[in-house]
Amino acid sequence: MKLLFLVRHAKSSWDDPTLDDHDRPLNPRGYKNLPGMIHRLDAWQAGPQLIATSTALRASETAYQFAHGLTCQPKLAAHSELYTESAEELLSFIQHSSDTVDRLMLVGHNPAVTELAQSFGMAVENIPTCGVVVFRFAADCWQAVTGEQATLYFYDYPKREIARNDGE
Repeated sequence: MKLLFLVRHAKSSWDDPTLDDHDRPLNPRGYKNLPGMIHRLDAWQAGPQLIATSTALRASETAYQFAHGLTCQPKLAAHSELYTESAEELLSFIQHSSDTVDRLMLVGHNPAVTELAQSFGMAVENIPTCGVVVFRFAADCWQAVTGEQATLYFYDYPKREIARNDGE
């Protein structure tokens, strides 16, 4: 069994229009949303063993926060091929990942993250910034991962309402 964690980077800043897209940092809301999402993911089953992130600043900042906030203490690695708008390129990266990793997190960009989730059967128009999706695959190796094997296990994002159980 393989678990794939897909994360769309947290909210980025557009304050400096002269910055190259690759160099845009997170904005204050992006930093504000991260601790809550990390806490919510950390409370859910097993976390990732490896976080592979786009080299773009906003994605690598998001990945760094997850890597240092999750109690499972995953390894962190940046990959230029994850700085893409292509779901096919993300899938290729997944299918070429090491089988010694059973729980892989990718931190990337839209539209690639949403389109990949859709190709795995998830009915969603858009994964919001800092959104986390986890799929389970009945496969022993990443090379065999396809949309037909995907089971949605977890989906969360910062603005999702959390049911309260405090007597209200």
